[in-house]
Amino acid sequence: MGLEVDVSVLAGRNLIIKDKAFFGGGTSDPYCIIQCREQLVGKTEVKKKCLNPVWTKGTYKHHVSGKSIDQRNPGQIFFRVFDKDKWGSDDPMGEVALPIKSLLNGRPLDKWLPLKPYKGCKKAKGEIHVKVSVAVRKSVSLKRGMCTPIRGGILHVCMGWDMLKGGVPIDLDTSCVGVDARGNILIDESVYFADLSNSNGSIMHTGDEREGDEDLGEGDDEIIKVDLDRVPRIVKALFFIATVATPGRTFKDVKSSRIRLVNGQTGVEMSRFHPALKGSQTALFVFRVARDKVGWAINVIGDVDHTARDFGTLIPEIKGYMRDLVPGLKIDLNERLAIMRKGGTIRLRDYCRPGTAPDKLTFGLAWDVTDGVNIDLDASVIMLDGKLNCLDIVSFSQLRSKDGAIQHMGDEREGDEKGDDEKIQLTLSKVHPSCQYLGFVINSYSGQELDDVKDTSCHLFDSATYKDIAKYELTNVKELDKHTALVMGILYRNSFSREWCLRIVSEAAQGTMAKDLVDEMQAFLKRNPPQPLGAARQQHVLAAIPAMVQAQTAVATPGMAMAVPAMAVPAMVTAMPYNPAAQNVTAYATPAQVTAAQGNALYAQAIGGTSM
Repeated sequence: MGLEVDVSVLAGRNLIIKDKAFFGGGTSDPYCIIQCREQLVGKTEVKKKCLNPVWTKGTYKHHVSGKSIDQRNPGQIFFRVFDKDKWGSDDPMGEVALPIKSLLNGRPLDKWLPLKPYKGCKKAKGEIHVKVSVAVRKSVSLKRGMCTPIRGGILHVCMGWDMLKGGVPIDLDTSCVGVDARGNILIDESVYFADLSNSNGSIMHTGDEREGDEDLGEGDDEIIKVDLDRVPRIVKALFFIATVATPGRTFKDVKSSRIRLVNGQTGVEMSRFHPALKGSQTALFVFRVARDKVGWAINVIGDVDHTARDFGTLIPEIKGYMRDLVPGLKIDLNERLAIMRKGGTIRLRDYCRPGTAPDKLTFGLAWDVTDGVNIDLDASVIMLDGKLNCLDIVSFSQLRSKDGAIQHMGDEREGDEKGDDEKIQLTLSKVHPSCQYLGFVINSYSGQELDDVKDTSCHLFDSATYKDIAKYELTNVKELDKHTALVMGILYRNSFSREWCLRIVSEAAQGTMAKDLVDEMQAFLKRNPPQPLGAARQQHVLAAIPAMVQAQTAVATPGMAMAVPAMAVPAMVTAMPYNPAAQNVTAYATPAQVTAAQGNALYAQAIGGTSM
């Protein structure tokens, strides 16, 4: 229980001059400190001699426990701008103060705000561009009578939406994330847009719909089907999450979106959710299905996030919702996994702990035999300099790069190895300074088309901890039809910070050896040179992460409509119990209709009487 705060300070303009020139005019060296209730959350970098700074390191996630704040005076979020002084103390340039209560209406704040005077600065000047979102993290219930028990059977989680006005496509995704009894994420027991089946086929995804014009019946575009009686015993809980994959879009843009929970045996709709009523958010935790003593139990969550585009960046939150099932569960707020799509780019350090990219990485490729036919796929690395000249190629025919930084672990020709079938190890510190790009390419040496190869995937992981940094699925990628080669991704040095970044290319081609793809990689980089990355979503904790899962009632919140049939569903789900607390919530209120009183009520619900 508590609050989750996402804060960003992006830029400033027309700031006050603090370093005056001898003949008039002058400049400043501004940076911004972000504080919540007078405690440090983070700060931006210093911009030298600039009155209109653009900051790239000013985004943080902050958790506030319910018990640690006073409901009547929850405090404020402060953005305080200073001028960096080389010889003395830094000079204040002004501040922006935002009351937390004013941010509880479910709508992210994104605007330019004027700087006000602050101690030591009586004449503040200019504005700063800030983004702030406050999400209430409520409890999930496991008390008998406060959740929906299920003996077993089949569940369908169905999401449907329509194209935007003018026939503009928009991509929404549904995911089912498996978690074990220790709170660990089970990737092999999770399904999402790129991995459509879990380990034994008991959880199935119908496939990624990227536009909203598919109709699988009842207006559904994507369906996750779960056979609860066959779900592997290692799975303790399943989390169902909806996200907006299209950059720059939120659920607010897709007013037609709806999520239905359906009895897969009878076809009876058990409940319905309307993500658009959540406002400018990009992710919705729909509900949890967890094992109990007699079967399973469904618990509504209904919480949101305004930055995440897939479940890989929500791992700490998912684990937070497991604390009633796993007492004492420790949560690393920086744990995340890049669920990569074509065109996606990440900074490696943003997906690593403790915020720095490991020196030793491994690229792994795995595939299975298809219809008893042995398939020979080859993973290779093409090394290019800044002018796109080919420096070296590491493959089955040359297992080590000339600079000693890259080592191929050998050729697997049949795809019947357990785990990764081929591995390539990289030592980033040894990569020659002239090398700008490391291209990961895949060839079907035996000539099979890549989309015909069963269960093919590749991932980049920390060689020391074996923790995945990024994962990309090749199976079910339509663009690979009739092709035998793929430029999968490029690991490159950022031209400004020299930090290593990973970009998914997923350009299909023809060729049985890595040398056939040099021109494909060069052509791609000429058409699509790397662009500067924005600020990373960082996380900072002032108190312990809130115990988001407590034994309290899970109620419908604004934006979540519960439509449960009055009669019990035979042999599947009993009708959800009447919950008087839910009568105080406007189930279909839009964000614009959420009043200050309702915001305060949500706030009180989040912090009132909660023990850590």
